[in-house]
Amino acid sequence: NGAGKSTLMKILSGVITSYEGQLIVREQPAAFRGTRDAEQAGISIIHQELNLVEQLSAAANIFLGRERRRGLAFLDDRAMEREAAELFQQLECEVRPSQPVGELRVGDQQLVEIAKALSLKSEILIMDEPTSALTESEVARLFRVIERLRKQGVTILYISHKMEEVFRLSDRITVLRDGQVVKTLDRSATSPQEITHLMVGREIESVDLGEPRQPGDTVLEVRGLSLPWPGHARQWRLRDVSFSLRRGEVLGIAGLMGAGRTELLECLFGASVERPSGEIVFNGRPVSFRHPAEAKQAGIALVTEDRKRLGLFSQMNVRENITLCKLDEAVSAGLIGSRPEQAMAAEMIDKLAVRTAGSSAAITSLSGGNQQKCIIGRWLLTKPEVLLLDDPTRGVDVGAKAELYRLMDQLCRDGIAIILTSSELPELLTVCDRILVLSEGRLTAEFSSGEATEQKILEAAV
Repeated sequence: NGAGKSTLMKILSGVITSYEGQLIVREQPAAFRGTRDAEQAGISIIHQELNLVEQLSAAANIFLGRERRRGLAFLDDRAMEREAAELFQQLECEVRPSQPVGELRVGDQQLVEIAKALSLKSEILIMDEPTSALTESEVARLFRVIERLRKQGVTILYISHKMEEVFRLSDRITVLRDGQVVKTLDRSATSPQEITHLMVGREIESVDLGEPRQPGDTVLEVRGLSLPWPGHARQWRLRDVSFSLRRGEVLGIAGLMGAGRTELLECLFGASVERPSGEIVFNGRPVSFRHPAEAKQAGIALVTEDRKRLGLFSQMNVRENITLCKLDEAVSAGLIGSRPEQAMAAEMIDKLAVRTAGSSAAITSLSGGNQQKCIIGRWLLTKPEVLLLDDPTRGVDVGAKAELYRLMDQLCRDGIAIILTSSELPELLTVCDRILVLSEGRLTAEFSSGEATEQKILEAAV
């Protein structure tokens, strides 16, 4: 994170217009005044952080600024929905063109972005971490689309931290570190180990978390939890889910997109739109949180999967984002004291090794991984007993992931209980003491760390 990949892509796609040096497109100098210029030159980008208008439909987002019209005055919604349906058919996805984007999960929103880029018939397509929120089946589907585009003559710039993706898709690989090109290599002439070394300037060893943890007594128990899904054929997002969580334990939740992983954490945090049924017992006492504030007060924290939409306050700086949940400790006579606020922020910046120009820097100036560290630090200040992490390493590079794994391990050894969802099975196998598997809202398997394998988890998830 912070190598400059996303910044470089923003220059190539016209998002950033002030820079030194020169762009050459089809052997001609190019100077884009905005994204429209880049699109007209045949360059499109799918950003790591999604850029969608949640209140508009999927079709309206795809054709935003290029709306199909009937005459001069009226939008032709039917034409846009028809074209959007054809694009979604290419992507082999089941998103309804008329559905508001805000109702879609992150994985489906990602597919809307990809459909938008395909609609522009671009000759150069930039993909910035396009699989970060997709399931394995959705990733395989995307790869088929990429192969089809490549055969049609489309050039693709593909940004990824995931070695298996890089080596499956690439013809050539360019490594950036600290804003500079380190090296460009033919895929056939290099290895994942060499690329990793070039990325971080050192070898990445397998994560060793030391002696096995010894979880304590039960802190959270879930009995027969069900979450209704009005108007859907399945009727239930979650159905009769039961499990327990012990102090000092990492409990993993595996499952395909739509299995109910995020919905389960939202129920535990009092953040689900529909009221769940069943029983949640926290510290031996039945609880029914009607609002996240009640869960926070009780000692439960949630780091959401959607950093941009639900985690960050983009108009605030790093310090304000970190201390947001503990402002009561910085208030005196009705005013926020800068010293205690600064002290709390500095503690988390140091503890989590956040790379920032300072606590007053804009949160949007940080790379995705460092933004995620700030969100985790915000919740650690509340001293939670249970920490809910929803795909926390999405978009985080290999070095930073290892740091987060060690942080989770240390938090557990300090007595915090963690529930971790992840779209990456090796991550769950590395960090978790136990792994639960959800399939279409139902609990289908439970594995200890010793017996869990990728094959067993996948078989239980489908």
